[in-house]
Amino acid sequence: MAHLVPSWVKKEVVDAWVAESWILILLTDAHTPNAITQRYVSDVIANEVADSGGIYIAGGFVVTGKVAISDGNNYSLDMPDVSIGPHTTINYRWGILAKNTGNQATSPIRAHVDFLTNQVISNGLSTIKWNALGIMYVS
Repeated sequence: MAHLVPSWVKKEVVDAWVAESWILILLTDAHTPNAITQRYVSDVIANEVADSGGIYIAGGFVVTGKVAISDGNNYSLDMPDVSIGPHTTINYRWGILAKNTGNQATSPIRAHVDFLTNQVISNGLSTIKWNALGIMYVS
């Protein structure tokens, strides 16, 4: 096992994530993450939340504004908070961040996001606030 990963390698990983087009797909509480068997969006899409009248559309939405942040040795990926709404009715527990290839069978999952409890919004606005340290951290 490697004991030291050079900071330039960490930067390459995070910079590659920044360069990719990503989508965020919201999933119900029926989703059970599995880092071994769930490689592509097609592996989890059966648990996607229902279309919410055009505010959340099946297949998720493109996330924008990804940036790399560094403390000089470690790198994280961050992006702006995401607002869904207003006037949306939606119920989600999980999120999937995936590379957007335009094809669910070939869109690799980059991360499963656990919102810890069901996020139930009835004719309102849902805002996903990412951690201040970023959404993914490479140390």
